[in-house]
Amino acid sequence: MSGAPLILSLRPGPFARLIEGNKRHEFRRRFPDEATSAFLYLAAPVSAVAAYAEFGRPIIGTPEELAAIAEKDEAGSYAGTLDYFKGVSKGYALPLLSLREIEPMPLTELRDTFGFRPPLSYRRVEAGSALEHELNKKLENQP
Repeated sequence: MSGAPLILSLRPGPFARLIEGNKRHEFRRRFPDEATSAFLYLAAPVSAVAAYAEFGRPIIGTPEELAAIAEKDEAGSYAGTLDYFKGVSKGYALPLLSLREIEPMPLTELRDTFGFRPPLSYRRVEAGSALEHELNKKLENQP
C-alpha cells in the first residue's frame, strides 16, 4: 500500500454487501492505479468514517468488462454497474483484500474538529495531519 491512506466515500448499502462478503470489488470511474488503503466514510444516514479497507491494484477495464466482474461477485448487478460507468470508456474495479470496522467517527466530529468535508468519491488524508493521527488511533484500538 502506498503513501497516506485515502478516505473513500461509500453508500451504506454497498458497504453492507462488502462486510457480508457478497461484494468483493469496489467500482470507481476514476482512481489511482495502485494498491490502496482507505478509511471508509459512509454517507447518510450513517455519516461517519466507520471502517478501514485494503484494496489490491485496481483492475482497469471497459464498462462491459467491469460489469462482468460485478456480475460474478453479485448476480444481477451487471446492468447497474454498466449504468454507473455510462459516459466513460474505462473504469476501475478495486479488489477488496481486507475490511474491518472501526469505532465510527461521526461527520459532526470530523467537521468541527478537523474541518472535514466528505469527498464525493475519495481524497488522500494529509500525511502527518491531526486527522490521520486520529483515524490511525481508531484503527489501532480495534480488536
